[in-house]
Amino acid sequence: MTGTEMEDILDRWSSQARKGYFEMLLLARLQAGRAYGYQIVAALKQAPGFENLAEGTVYPVLTRMRKDGLVTAEWVADDSGPPRKYYTVTELGADTLDAMREIWRRMDEVLLAQHAKEAS
Repeated sequence: MTGTEMEDILDRWSSQARKGYFEMLLLARLQAGRAYGYQIVAALKQAPGFENLAEGTVYPVLTRMRKDGLVTAEWVADDSGPPRKYYTVTELGADTLDAMREIWRRMDEVLLAQHAKEAS
């Protein structure tokens, strides 16, 4: 296998991993406090692997999360410009985030245990 082939494989794997992680990261950002789209994107861009995150990626996920009851959305007037849509995590969203974190933690434990078995 060449380095380029491995890079392609890791790019595909990383893309899939980010998709699952993205929703957790988005809920975690909103659990820290309500925010509007640009604030959310700016915060998520700070996370490794999301530096090139486009705003257009976030809004469809927020819309789905709103339909699922994980977040609420509220238009708020702004004296310095147009109204902004603020998103807030709901109780269901916070509970879902906790469950996602637990699943992630268990998957990590399994991976670490497997690595320990291979090392011994």
